[in-house]
Amino acid sequence: MKHFQVLIALLALSGTVQALADSARPQLSADQTALYSYAEVLKYKGAAGHEVTDPWDPLSETADLPVDYVVDQTGKANGKSHFHSVQAAVDQAVREGANLAAKGRKRIVIQIKPGTYHELLYVPSTTLPITLEGDGADAGATRISADLDAAVSGAEYSRRFGAQFVDAAPSSRAMYAALKDKLMVETVGSAVTWIKSDGFQARNLTFENAYNKAQGDAKAECPPGGCASVMVNGVAQVVHHQAVALMVDGADRVQFDNVRFIGFQDTLYLKSQATGITSRSFFDHSYVEGDVDFIFGDTTAYFYRSEIKSLGDRSTSYVVAPATNYQTRYGFVFESCRFTHDDQANSLAGKFYLGRQWFHSQRCTPYAPLAVAGYQCTLGNKDFYQAPQGSITQSVLETVGKTVILHSQIGAHINREHPWSNWNAPGALAYRPVQYDSDSYWHNLQNAGIDPIEALHYESRKVPVESFLAEFEDTDGP
Repeated sequence: MKHFQVLIALLALSGTVQALADSARPQLSADQTALYSYAEVLKYKGAAGHEVTDPWDPLSETADLPVDYVVDQTGKANGKSHFHSVQAAVDQAVREGANLAAKGRKRIVIQIKPGTYHELLYVPSTTLPITLEGDGADAGATRISADLDAAVSGAEYSRRFGAQFVDAAPSSRAMYAALKDKLMVETVGSAVTWIKSDGFQARNLTFENAYNKAQGDAKAECPPGGCASVMVNGVAQVVHHQAVALMVDGADRVQFDNVRFIGFQDTLYLKSQATGITSRSFFDHSYVEGDVDFIFGDTTAYFYRSEIKSLGDRSTSYVVAPATNYQTRYGFVFESCRFTHDDQANSLAGKFYLGRQWFHSQRCTPYAPLAVAGYQCTLGNKDFYQAPQGSITQSVLETVGKTVILHSQIGAHINREHPWSNWNAPGALAYRPVQYDSDSYWHNLQNAGIDPIEALHYESRKVPVESFLAEFEDTDGP
């Protein structure tokens, strides 16, 4: 296929490609790792299969820039250069961006004094990219925090947060308006910080969704047997606990340096602007914590020299839930990271997972039968299910999910033999088996009665095999 000609050529030069599907813990060869270097992964953007080369080196971007606005909740605000809230400073940056750009400015820097800012932060598309810099001794000294989960109604959301958007810039207020009348704000609306601006940067800060943080997340536990045991109607039992700390929504070249992301389920959401559109995020010396699917989405993201901590409140935990498109070059890549845990009993049981591939937007599964008379889930032009029949689209089938972990330390909380999980269990409406590589994907489709060539119009199976889930030279941690 044209969209992987370059990738296939590089793999062919590297020699024999390992058959990854034969192992529940597939490994890359040393030659293959060149495809997952920092420079290579961050080089592409655009439509899946038609991505363009756009080299990006975030580590070379200077952090020594003049400060334009200061946020200090205990200081004196003037509405021009000094503000009490982070949102107010962002709104000023939105309003003044065009004027500053005309004067030759390339970026707006907002310095945030230490403290906890109890607010939502919405950053719309901006004329100039914005940098937020915490002015504390460490990332924990400056915190943007709110308590908001997916089950909150639009009316309650408006009651809690509407006041802060009364005088907001029109584009910021439009983001708020998109949620205030909804029955529930859902996962997207639960984001405490919502980023839509290309080139956004954050340094030395904490972004927190405080939902359940006072008492822990044990009450969000899945039915007996863990989350993977949820059956036909079980999805409804677990959808009310998503609580996003930060969402990157379609923004490209987004960078985080020494930033902490605090939450439980769905802490960090990396979302493309449309299915199959590649945008890029970079995380360096950062920290992400959570319990279920707490790094998820369909964009390309590179995590470097960072800590990823699984919290053990629930008996089943998944670190990542990638929904990468089949034709997109890269999903999530972790290099020189530490996958740690919190020493709770559930963590120490060693049964947690590195991840499961998000079966995004599905309404039924073609991969296994259900205990429903006459059940069918066939390829169609829309995703729906009305018992006993439904259909699934090609775009949903192609949310294969890709994650590679290199030179990292993986703690004892992760299942050593089977670190990658199915998406739910056979018999669940949302079930899909783990897909380690392009051959797994191909065989799963065939087993489901979907011919990849006749039904999905692929030219052929990928040769050599492309990895979806893999590791290289990872070590065991405590």
